[in-house]
Amino acid sequence: MKVYIASFEKHVGKIQEDVYIRNEFLSKNISSEILTLAEIVQKVEAQDIVMLKSIWGYHLDFKHFLGQLSTLKEKNVILVNDYDYIYWNIDKSKYLPELTDIVNVIPTYEVTFRNTKTKEGVDELIKITLKNDGNTVFVIKPAISASGYLTFVYTKGNNNDCVSDLLKHKDLDFIIQPFRVGINQGEISVISINGKINYGVVRFPGVIVEKNDSIYMSVSEIPDLVINHTKSILNFFRVKFKSLPKICRIDFIKNGPNFELIEVELIDPDLYFRYLPKELLKQCLQELCIT
Repeated sequence: MKVYIASFEKHVGKIQEDVYIRNEFLSKNISSEILTLAEIVQKVEAQDIVMLKSIWGYHLDFKHFLGQLSTLKEKNVILVNDYDYIYWNIDKSKYLPELTDIVNVIPTYEVTFRNTKTKEGVDELIKITLKNDGNTVFVIKPAISASGYLTFVYTKGNNNDCVSDLLKHKDLDFIIQPFRVGINQGEISVISINGKINYGVVRFPGVIVEKNDSIYMSVSEIPDLVINHTKSILNFFRVKFKSLPKICRIDFIKNGPNFELIEVELIDPDLYFRYLPKELLKQCLQELCIT
């Protein structure tokens, strides 16, 4: 058995988190290597383990990505997270509505511009989609996306430059969500390994507001409401998949006195190991590297 850690072509062996995980496996005398997913698909053998770790950019050709996963499955390869989790998690317009009865999910509207031929048509379709939403400022992004790809701010009543870009990419499905001023306080990301809540991170991704360094949070520092939402989502996984994901990042944003779920990341979650105290890092690596 060998453990492969899948990374993006330009960053193979350069991501500190990937290196930490590989070295932990090696310290347990388990063969491990960091490669691109394309290389792994060629080399992997039955019962090897593949961890999708920093495959940034998979969303640019997600059909090819899903084809690679099919090949791994045909080869009887163990995937981290399991295949069903990846298929469920890839499209925000599909999985977020499933969670609305479980936790507070930020309102999310699905919209497609495929049959639209003009900027005016794009703008009109957005207006129709948002006609019953009382918010003024919104965020528009592809339903299958990562790292702020094609993320736009749209304001009701304004001449929005983004409609031209939306028209150029009308082959994609998009989602629209209200902009929350709570983003200025950062997103709260909760990290779960093997179903255990390990720590939190306050993140300032810099997609819409200014980018700042992330801040580590111990479990005791995570707001109770966020902890309760996280436990509800983990229980949802137990029921739906009859299991828990190996690694999971769940992102929340503050909205008034409440917190809203904005994303669940099961495909290539950044676990922000670089911000952890050394003892917690060691513990998390040991928990993550149980084979």
